[in-house]
Amino acid sequence: MTIDRLERALVSLQGLAVGDALGSQFFVPANRPLLESRSMPPAPWRWTDDTEMASVLVLELAFAKGDIDQDRLVGRFAHHHDFDRGYGPSTNRFLRLVREGADWREQLAGLFDGQGSWGNGAAMRVAPLGAYYAGSPHRAAHQAERSATVTHTHPEAVAGAVAVAVAAATIASGHRSPGKILDAVLDRVAESRVREGIVRARQLLPLSDARAVAEQLGNGRDVSAQDTVPFTLWAAAKHAGDFEEAIWTTAEAGGDVDTTCAIVGGMVAAGMEPGALPIWWARGTEDLPEWLVVPPFTRPVTATARDWKTEPMRRPAPLPPPDRIWAPYEWETIRRGVIPAEMEEKWFAYVEADRLHFHRSWTGYKIFEAFFQPVEGGWQITEALIERDGEIYKGGDDAHESGVLHGMIDSLLLGYWG
Repeated sequence: MTIDRLERALVSLQGLAVGDALGSQFFVPANRPLLESRSMPPAPWRWTDDTEMASVLVLELAFAKGDIDQDRLVGRFAHHHDFDRGYGPSTNRFLRLVREGADWREQLAGLFDGQGSWGNGAAMRVAPLGAYYAGSPHRAAHQAERSATVTHTHPEAVAGAVAVAVAAATIASGHRSPGKILDAVLDRVAESRVREGIVRARQLLPLSDARAVAEQLGNGRDVSAQDTVPFTLWAAAKHAGDFEEAIWTTAEAGGDVDTTCAIVGGMVAAGMEPGALPIWWARGTEDLPEWLVVPPFTRPVTATARDWKTEPMRRPAPLPPPDRIWAPYEWETIRRGVIPAEMEEKWFAYVEADRLHFHRSWTGYKIFEAFFQPVEGGWQITEALIERDGEIYKGGDDAHESGVLHGMIDSLLLGYWG
């Protein structure tokens, strides 16, 4: 893969940890006046159970290659459970019993009269999973549900986790339009009070007063998914391109500030490059757990025309460019192209003078060419060509092939799952 999924998840986790640790400082009475002036509280900032559980989830993603094994995940939660990180009493008891050998499914069945918890705990930890599944909201939704139901089985809690994961996956794939982010979430979240809140959040996007919005959506004070997730989605969607503004806006609404800031931090950081978090915020935050050790990231080389046998187009024809703006960090990845490791990998791609060339790996024939130009917010294709010699490439109509070109860039070069 060209962008390492795990690296993307870790960047989201780091943003989550910063939001969690900074947000938790505003429970300290002496620090509350600092919030009004947006002044930084004294460091270091210690993170809470939000970051600990999110770190466990990233560890599971690293070794499960994205497919959540529920038994292993809940075992990891129990093994790494630190009582002093601020867990709720029911979660403390549950993880202690699992660690002592109790069957986690039996324990969950007895919680809250068999209805399960509708708390915000499944949502608070899940943004890195969404980042891992950048560009694939249906996979993000499915795996978020699996990750949620090892501790939170109530439909509201599951809906909250799915919403946060899909938002993170959408932001991680380069989307910054608030409406499009929330629309992608609404496409995946089941009917619930959480969904009703997100519909209302969509309507409130024109507003900028976080406190006024929180009065209508909630701010996590009730520690329920329905009282937490709609507001955090509003804040993250409004400020998907500005981490600092997203966190300050969220913190100003009050409530369960460590958790709301953790959720927003994880979602917004899902769309950021490694090392792009505010440096003083990152330095003020406690390091991630020492036990979070993951495999090394993939570091691909940059492809050039000399790396493969290539043939020009025989019958080039104009193709309508895809309607998409790729973020600057995505363009940096697109520029690396891709070199097939073996002939079974069908495509070779490279960029030269801002032109992306896609060649069939077996024959070397060029099938697509796309000219990128910088625009506000990133890079956009302003001109595209397709091979229209039917003996070389049996393509569909222009609309279909424009979608194929778009999909190849996102899946083959950026590693987004379809």
